[in-house]
Amino acid sequence: MKFQGEMKKVWRYYNIAEYEKEEQWINEMAKEGWQLTAIGFCRYIFRRGTPGEYIYKLDVVERTASDEVKESYFNFLTECGIRVVGEFKDWIYLQKRTADGPFDMKDDTYAKLRTVNKVYSFAVRTLCKLLKIFAGVVIICSLGQMLSSNYAIQELFGGIMGGCAISAIIVLAILWVPILRKLRRKVNQLIDEIGVIV
Repeated sequence: MKFQGEMKKVWRYYNIAEYEKEEQWINEMAKEGWQLTAIGFCRYIFRRGTPGEYIYKLDVVERTASDEVKESYFNFLTECGIRVVGEFKDWIYLQKRTADGPFDMKDDTYAKLRTVNKVYSFAVRTLCKLLKIFAGVVIICSLGQMLSSNYAIQELFGGIMGGCAISAIIVLAILWVPILRKLRRKVNQLIDEIGVIV
C-alpha cells in the first residue's frame, strides 16, 4: 500500500467501552488535517490532508455474518459515500466527506442503542473466547497432571493451571467486568431515554 504525502503513526490504547472516545479522537485528528489510512492493534496511521475534509465513525460488524452479508453491507456503505478505511477484529473504521453531512442524526437514540448493543455483544463474545482459552489450558494441564507419573511434570502442570486460574480471575475482575458494566449502563440509559421519548 503506497501513500503520498506526510505520514504519521500513533500508538494509542482504547478499551472496548471507550469506542466513542476513540472515534472522537480520530475526528479531532481529522480536524487538524490528519486522515486515517490504516489501523492495527493500538496503532493508527494517518496521512496529512485537508483539515476537516473527512469525518469518521466506528462500527461493529459481526464475524458470524456471512461474506455475502458483509459484502452487501460494505456495498451499501459505498453507495452512501462512506468508505471503510480500516478493519480490526469485528471493528470497521468508516470515513465520509464532511460536506456530505454527519453519519447519524444528532439525537438518534435508536441508532446509539443499536451501536452500544453491538459493542456489548462483541465484548461478551470476546470474554467467552477468553474463558474458553483459559478453560482449555486448565483442562489440558489437569489431564497432563493426572496422566503423568513424574512428580516434576505434575508440579509443572499444577503451576500452569494455577497461573491460568489466577489470570482468568484478574482478566474478569479487573478488565472485563468494568467494561461490561460500563456498556450495560450505556444500554440502560439509552433504553430509559427511548422510554421517555415514546
